Amino acid sequence: MKKFVNVRLHVIAALSVCLGIGLGILLYFYNLNSAWSLLAILPAAITILICAVAKRNIFKPLAFVIFPILLLVGGAFNSYYALSRFDYCEASETKAYSIHGTVKEKGKTASGEYIIISKITLNGKKINGNAYVYLSPTYGELCYEGYTVDFTAELEKIAPFQYGSISSYAEQNVKYRTAVYAGLHSTYGFSLFGSARAAIRNTLFSNLDENTAAISYAMLTGNTEQVDQTALDSFRYGGVAHIFAVSGLHIGIIFGTISFILKKLRINIYAAAIISLATVFLYSALCGFTLSSLRAAIMCTIAKIANLVYKQYDGLNSLGVAVVIILSITPLSLTSVGFQLSVCAIGGIYCFSKLIEKLLGKIKLPSPICSAIGASLGAQLGTLPIMLANFGYISGAGLLLNIVVLPIISVIFVIIFLSVAACTVFGALAPLIIPYAALPLQFMVSMFIGAGFENSLISGFGAGIFVPVYFVFILALSDKLNFKSLTRLVLLACGVAVLTGYVLVRYNTPFSGYRLIVSAYGNGGEVVIKSNSGTVLIVTDKVNPSRLQTMLGRNYITDIDALIILGDENLDVYPSLDIDCTAVYVCNTYPQIQPYGDITVIYADDVSVCGIDFSLKDNNTLLATVGGVEVGVCAEENYSLKSCDIMISDEPAAIDFITQVFFTNRAGTLNAFDCGDITFKIGDGKFSLLNKIPPER
Repeated sequence: MKKFVNVRLHVIAALSVCLGIGLGILLYFYNLNSAWSLLAILPAAITILICAVAKRNIFKPLAFVIFPILLLVGGAFNSYYALSRFDYCEASETKAYSIHGTVKEKGKTASGEYIIISKITLNGKKINGNAYVYLSPTYGELCYEGYTVDFTAELEKIAPFQYGSISSYAEQNVKYRTAVYAGLHSTYGFSLFGSARAAIRNTLFSNLDENTAAISYAMLTGNTEQVDQTALDSFRYGGVAHIFAVSGLHIGIIFGTISFILKKLRINIYAAAIISLATVFLYSALCGFTLSSLRAAIMCTIAKIANLVYKQYDGLNSLGVAVVIILSITPLSLTSVGFQLSVCAIGGIYCFSKLIEKLLGKIKLPSPICSAIGASLGAQLGTLPIMLANFGYISGAGLLLNIVVLPIISVIFVIIFLSVAACTVFGALAPLIIPYAALPLQFMVSMFIGAGFENSLISGFGAGIFVPVYFVFILALSDKLNFKSLTRLVLLACGVAVLTGYVLVRYNTPFSGYRLIVSAYGNGGEVVIKSNSGTVLIVTDKVNPSRLQTMLGRNYITDIDALIILGDENLDVYPSLDIDCTAVYVCNTYPQIQPYGDITVIYADDVSVCGIDFSLKDNNTLLATVGGVEVGVCAEENYSLKSCDIMISDEPAAIDFITQVFFTNRAGTLNAFDCGDITFKIGDGKFSLLNKIPPER
């Protein structure tokens, strides 16, 4: 008789570490003591007590209860300490320092270049963490990776939490931010991997057009800084942007290629293992030890060891070990979207590919096609909720493209990898080889840019409870639980019904009054007013289209009945917002332009829509009467209001108000920067805050 489930302690350990890290992050976010995580030990103590009283074997409880709980508590303390260490500031933000550091990374920005420096000293005193340094076109002496630099500047401390979640800077331990306009002095320093990246970059950019070179460089190293945004979005909309994240695809190709060559050369199996594993770790180092490449390299190591000692390789156990190792060293990596996608993709493949291949085999499809569909569909099943929660959409074209295009891209990657490796060593060959090696890639890029995959996006759902509920049901459907076919069909029907019902309820929940949602990112802020009569979106300042789309999906909003634009720069960005709305309102004093084809921009002073009265005071300010509550929204410091109940702006308002909400954290505690989306319930002339606001540190 088959076991109901083949319990994998390694996977349980990985899940325990992840839960512990999440617990530690929550405790720190709400300014609670990390000792609260010790309460998790109670179940272990109760289990031991029960076993002792019943005089039963305690080894299994020790392995499957106590060990995971200890990992959970350890993960909580580890993440809590990592955040505390990151949050501790060793520099005054009002003081200029003589700064010395080593260049760890260099890249381009919209207005110049940037460097990330490590091993930092301020006035000769060593401090913890790295710093992001903006370089103007006249910053001083040239510098590259490995160089040491000296300059004088003030340091701005980066907050660990931004817009309700952990900052990506915290994941990389980049604690400070500054800018250098002149006076930077550099000293040559050698960086093996920095020099290798520079050689690869020079080989590509000297022999290809800029766009193809940038995409080739991104495929080889994972660095997308120089890729044209249009091309990058086209690959994302097609669901194959993971070709730019050095992960299992890249590492697997290199590991397999090297292993195959060494086997043909009849190299000793132990020497071959050392050479092949050294190659993949060196490649991971070349890519800056990205989390996805490191995960793949660790799993290759486990697979090779299992092969050498004649043990059966278990992919899920290997994945669990890789997760535990990475998160033990860098616990905040758990919040990295790249890490989540990498782990969930490979987990989905291990859980579903064989089951899908078996089902497809019954309709007599060729084995290679079954394998490709199984891997593609498995990866997408694993990553679907992560994509929806973080980006607000999934690609409807992604399944087909991953089946058809991914094998082609794999071949292109091998060709470019081998060509660049040869031409970097023998530079004279580059003009003869590189342009021809990149021709298939150029053709594919042209196809993606012109294909219009943005029309295949599926969005507007997938946040909140959807994520854990989804994972519970797909795990039940996987081949890791030994259910009969009928049981799986029932579970599939239940899962579809529950998730569909949840989404429909989130879309159509009847509630009295209105919901006011304040969100922000960077320099842009958004306000959504939602009711049973419809939804109105107000955008201010420099709105970020992709983050806006994510915010709408997070709040299960697809249809906008009216869009009101405040701020002088937002009208030009409207076409990129991807919002299905034809009623676009701006102040009557706005420049009279109609740039959007079928979209009619309505110029007005007063607007009534969805039961809400809007008065546009000027280009930057409006007053909305929402359920008897006056709400003021301002995109600039120039307020044209005398009073309101809720004031939403960047800066403190010199008017009469009851509550003020800020887009940034410059002026008050109730702000979208620290709290994430802020939601009010409004009705019958009253309003109440629905968020739990984290306390000040």
